[in-house]
Amino acid sequence: MQGWGRSMTRSALLPLAAALLAGCVSPYGAVSSPFRCAEVSENAVKYINWANVPEVSIRIRHGEFSPMVLTLRQGWPYVLRIRNRDDRARMFAASDFLSKVAVIKTTVAGVEDDTTCMAFITVPARETVELRLVAVTDGYYEYEDTFIPWPGMISTGPNGVIIIEERKPRI
Repeated sequence: MQGWGRSMTRSALLPLAAALLAGCVSPYGAVSSPFRCAEVSENAVKYINWANVPEVSIRIRHGEFSPMVLTLRQGWPYVLRIRNRDDRARMFAASDFLSKVAVIKTTVAGVEDDTTCMAFITVPARETVELRLVAVTDGYYEYEDTFIPWPGMISTGPNGVIIIEERKPRI
């Protein structure tokens, strides 16, 4: 591989990475993450009244995500809805974000998906993805529309940012 150079080596590794990811895809488009994801106790989850949880929506139209900046609070549960208004499927690639929130339930186009630890998720054309989650770790997380969930590989830059604000003590 000495004569290949850097770009040839990367090109040769892309099919291998695609083959590995193909084994992780659920039937509905969520791709399980090779990283460890945040969790919350089942005891805490059973006390969440999902009917009263704040709902946060992201809309995709003409390949643009709106709003581009979302703010969540650490320790709070949310229902995140990603609605694709385009005529083709879009990707919500947010591996850092999805590993720092505890996804309780995933629904893609009205069908429940068992995947709760994912790197990215496909939002089918004219459909909605719903994630019930708890924001566990504070931080600044970028997301984009790409099939490669790792930064720096075939990226045009982030489409948006999700900020999880640190929980501040009352005293």
